[in-house]
Amino acid sequence: MLQDMGMTSALTKSDHRGDYYTTLARQLADFLRPKLKQAGGLLTLTDVYCFFNRARGSNLISPEDLLQAVSCMKELNLGMSLRDFPSGLRVVQDESFNDEKMAKKLLVLAEHSPEECLTALDASRALHISALLANEQLLSAERMGYICRDVTLEGTRFFPNRFNDFKWIS
Repeated sequence: MLQDMGMTSALTKSDHRGDYYTTLARQLADFLRPKLKQAGGLLTLTDVYCFFNRARGSNLISPEDLLQAVSCMKELNLGMSLRDFPSGLRVVQDESFNDEKMAKKLLVLAEHSPEECLTALDASRALHISALLANEQLLSAERMGYICRDVTLEGTRFFPNRFNDFKWIS
């Protein structure tokens, strides 16, 4: 299984005292590259932790080791880095991921939906990502002004932002 990940042997702290986290970061990057592509450029740290440890079998890494390794990915130029959303959600983000593109994609999804609105679950299904991550992307698109939200007892719905097109009469 380790060979499928591109590792010839399991990494341990005792074997790599000084460069453990950089070596772990490189292994993580190699392991995550195809998964990030498949997931659209973002994976929650929880998902990364589960995927990586499942692949490692019995030689598990701790959440602290994962966080240390992911934190040094940007400075190692591995093509991915740690990102914190305003809600506190932490993800590994592919360098090629573009918030603007995602916001435009969400706008198109909202415009072409039957009710001309989008929920986090709708976005989750359409983008094949978790509802939590879809909600973060919707909130990000809202901060950029592409969509706006309506919070009711039925839930939160995101609509195309028509306020930008409105002609104010002075």
